[in-house]
This record gives sequence, C-alpha cells and structure tokens, in this order.
Amino acid sequence: MKLKILSVGKVKDKNIAKICQEFTKRINHDAQIENILIKDQNPQKEGLKIIKHLESNNGFNIAMSEEGEITTSRGLALLLKSRSEKITFIIGGPDGLSESVKESANMTLSLSSLTFTHEMAKAFLLEQIYRAISIINNRQYHKA
Repeated sequence: MKLKILSVGKVKDKNIAKICQEFTKRINHDAQIENILIKDQNPQKEGLKIIKHLESNNGFNIAMSEEGEITTSRGLALLLKSRSEKITFIIGGPDGLSESVKESANMTLSLSSLTFTHEMAKAFLLEQIYRAISIINNRQYHKA
C-alpha cells in the first residue's frame, strides 16, 4: 500500500508534531507513506501548487474537508484496501482547500463536521490511517 499526505504548512506545535511522527512510524511498518509539504500562502496560490503536484500524480486523490463524505474507520479501511494505486490525502492550510482542489480530487472526505486546525487534522488523519491499516491486518488497535 502506497500513501501520501500532501499538506499545507508545517506542523509547528511540538506535541502535535510528535503525534504525527509516531503514527507515521507505525504506518511505515505496513505501508509506504510519504509526506509532502506545500508552503502556507493564500488558498488560491496553495491550490495552484497542489493541482500542479496532482497532475504529476497518477493515483487516487482525496481532498480532506468538513463538507466531504463521512465514513467510519471500517469504511476507511475498505477504501484503502480497495485501491491498488497510490492514495494521496490532501489537507489544506488555515483557510482550507480551494474549490479547484476539491473539484480536481477523486473524492472529498471529512474527518468530522467540526472544523480542526490543519495541524490537528493531519494528526487525526494519520491516526485514522493507522487504525484502518490495523483493521485490514486484524490487529487489536481498533476496538469496535
């Protein structure tokens, strides 16, 4: 399984960065995960950089947004398991993703109908990816 997280802005909070590092390390035991950072700018400039990156990416692209599809952890596991190509998750900056990025993605997915900082969204996404991989591999991490 090949995964990529394309995100805007660095995770500046040291505690959140530590959580992101821990889940990235756990994920790497079972899947290849790549982190790509886009410089924090206005949503239109960020969007142009993201779209340029996606044009050279022949995988399945998922825009993360609170108005996206809601799924469960098991649903995310099924999604990951069903895709043979690289899956790229796209996280916007403080102002979210531009409409052009959402339109160019294969799907839009929501972590919650609540709004999170882009730093927390990255930590939550990494945890959910790890949880989904644990479900796929029948590990005890997910308790449902």
